[in-house]
Amino acid sequence: MEERSVVIERGVNLIKCCKVPRLTRSLDDAQLQPATFQTFVTVLNDTLPKIFDMISQYQEQLLTHDEFNQENLEFRSTLVLVVMEQLSESGEMYHFFQTEHHSLREQISRIYDQGMMHHLITGSEGDPVRKRLLEHYQQVLSGKEWLFHPADVLSFVRICEFLYRNFSVTAIELPQTVASFVLSVGISLAEYYDPDYELLGLRLFNALLNVSYSAMLKESNIHEVVFQNSFKLNAKSKTESFLKELWRCHYQYIKIAQAGKINFSEWSAIDDVMEALLDALAFEQNLSLSSILLLYLLKLLTIDLPDFLIDDLDDIQAIGSRCHLYEPVLEQLRKYCSLEFHNRRFYRWHRRMVSMLPFELEKSCGISRDHGKYMHGVNLLFVLVVFPIESEAVGQLLGMQTALLDFIIAFKRHMREQYARIQALTGKCDFLYSLKASVSCDKSVAIFARNVATKYFDKKSEFWKVIGVTETEDSYQEDRIFYECLKELQNRC
Repeated sequence: MEERSVVIERGVNLIKCCKVPRLTRSLDDAQLQPATFQTFVTVLNDTLPKIFDMISQYQEQLLTHDEFNQENLEFRSTLVLVVMEQLSESGEMYHFFQTEHHSLREQISRIYDQGMMHHLITGSEGDPVRKRLLEHYQQVLSGKEWLFHPADVLSFVRICEFLYRNFSVTAIELPQTVASFVLSVGISLAEYYDPDYELLGLRLFNALLNVSYSAMLKESNIHEVVFQNSFKLNAKSKTESFLKELWRCHYQYIKIAQAGKINFSEWSAIDDVMEALLDALAFEQNLSLSSILLLYLLKLLTIDLPDFLIDDLDDIQAIGSRCHLYEPVLEQLRKYCSLEFHNRRFYRWHRRMVSMLPFELEKSCGISRDHGKYMHGVNLLFVLVVFPIESEAVGQLLGMQTALLDFIIAFKRHMREQYARIQALTGKCDFLYSLKASVSCDKSVAIFARNVATKYFDKKSEFWKVIGVTETEDSYQEDRIFYECLKELQNRC
């Protein structure tokens, strides 16, 4: 027993040396610089190997939970803090206080990835650790004190994501008092002028907005406060990571707030989000940023389609049929949208979304994989916006007819260009993925002409001539040559 106490005491003394100390000047007074942490990093690099050796030699004494003996609680809690501070993310400001030794980073990652972190802070064994961590964070992150603890800010965000956002099996309980504290820290970070901290604030918001906590969030109205604070960030940074967190936050809020809603006549938060999203997408020309915005537009459009889950623009999963291939699921989606599903929630945005189709298509016309991915998104947008509509909701609206004609004409031109590229192509095919997306979109246009176009165009319209339908034949004939070319291309590659 005495040996155990000695081991734990030594471990605690060592692990404390690896915890980033409080700054002497706040972030408001001095910008973070590598020199600020020079002495600490030297001590860290010297101490971490000793910590790992001790864990390897005395894992049972240092890490095993014993309800009758809490001697190692401080070591376990501080180890969690150190691991969360030292997990490296390239390109961020956090490397100032992180070890640069590759072997040490790998060992930190192993503790995080291979179950030890889960053992330390989840389940009944993690209860005392979580309580200890909360007490620590309430001390160092309340009020303006967080400005002296950048490493604790980072570790707090990561722990909240680990516990409340990224759990793999069952949700960890999130008491309202803890949620309120997480919210207060998130607001402080989101309101700070530094984009890095605004992003951390959004990550905390997303940790809170988990549908598993819907009942608690609605009871406390925390989800509304989160939305009010995240929506103000729409005009902020336009990095990919920021946009992903921002729109994930808006989407998670809508999933919680709009669940079960069937009255779509009143203007609501989902309409504010739609307006902001469509404005952002219309003015964004960067393909990577547009892809993020388009993805969340598609997610919103499928919010009332419980059997379809869009995770990425080139990865559609139909939960009901457990089908993970793009084209079979899209085939189901085309049929369902044209025959059964009517997207009444977004009728007021219908004309605007149709008018966007030619411009979004223009972004996807290229030969790279990214262009192909975006073409898949445009294909989905075309199906989800144009197909699920009732004739009475459309009328003969000239603006929409013009936009649809422009879209189809531009798409046919794009397909001719793709065909020319195939004919000239020798060797490796870099645009195979892009061509697959084009062929899939061509099929959507065909099904539109057969089953949906009569809702938008009368029989005397020029539309039928544009798409190559004769007076005696009212079905669009796809150009099978593209399918043959695709097969030839796959064989060649």
